[in-house]
Amino acid sequence: MKKNRVIQFSLVIVIILLFFTTYYSGDKDNIVDTNKNDSTENTSKLTKETNNIIEDVNYTGTNNRGTFFELNAAIAEIKYDEPNLSLLQDVSVVIRLKNLRTIYIQSDKAVFNKMSNDCEFIGNVKITEQDNVITSDNLDFYNSKNFLQAYNNVEYSGMKGALIADKVDVDLLKNEANVFMFKKNDKVKIKYNN
Repeated sequence: MKKNRVIQFSLVIVIILLFFTTYYSGDKDNIVDTNKNDSTENTSKLTKETNNIIEDVNYTGTNNRGTFFELNAAIAEIKYDEPNLSLLQDVSVVIRLKNLRTIYIQSDKAVFNKMSNDCEFIGNVKITEQDNVITSDNLDFYNSKNFLQAYNNVEYSGMKGALIADKVDVDLLKNEANVFMFKKNDKVKIKYNN
């Protein structure tokens, strides 16, 4: 009876040894290690040569004057050599000022600076505050200064009228706007509603 147990035990050990030597041979370990090294080198090479793409991005922040903003974008691209800048597509922003005014901004593209929270909007820019709407090709939002600068094909419409200009600067805290044309001889076109 003891001989049978010794033979069975010996067979189990031989099977286990055959299993380990078949599936864990030294050649396979070398192949796996080589592939791991190659993939690590490729990953670091790709990181330096390409950009990171992120979908459904949300940035929020405030400034020292009580202005809150929430920025949403369908796609954000972050370049390896400029990690503080996000190149955004299909952008919408909500700005809430300390005096409870709310401003909405939409654009095709934007460049968002994560350090200063400033943003440059590009293409089909639309700014809405209550009944006031400004459209333009470009808009710069300087969060630290509570300042908007819309330029290139600026059109304003509101309850009091409409205007067409090249550039509009808006101080959000003072609720003041300055309207400009790029050429001295050009005039801002204004239409008042009765």
